Amino acid sequence: MIFNKKVTEEVYGKTKSAMIVKNFKLPISTWVDIKNIKTPSDTQKQLGGYLKTLNYKDAWTEMWSGLSQEDKQFFSTLPNFDTEIFEKITGIKYETEDDVDITVEGKTIKISRKSAKALGLLT
Repeated sequence: MIFNKKVTEEVYGKTKSAMIVKNFKLPISTWVDIKNIKTPSDTQKQLGGYLKTLNYKDAWTEMWSGLSQEDKQFFSTLPNFDTEIFEKITGIKYETEDDVDITVEGKTIKISRKSAKALGLLT
């Protein structure tokens, strides 16, 4: 199954191979620097921070932040890709870069959905 939908063994195999080629790795931990700790312990002060163990969704967030736009877009090319299921699995809200029409002072222009949201023009 891919994104909770049945696929043939061939499609599954090809998708698995594509994922292996991309070599995505979820980190199990991340370093938290001392300057980012409100009240560090004595040990954290000596070490200059601490190694934080990540849960599954935090690991996805950490990995996602380091991916290129091309690698992020790769996920949308997977069979049965579904933004809602992707978010349930990873905790990441997948944003598409499709354009929307915005009318301002009688003029209609096209801007990306992401830009429109950032400007408060869409919810």
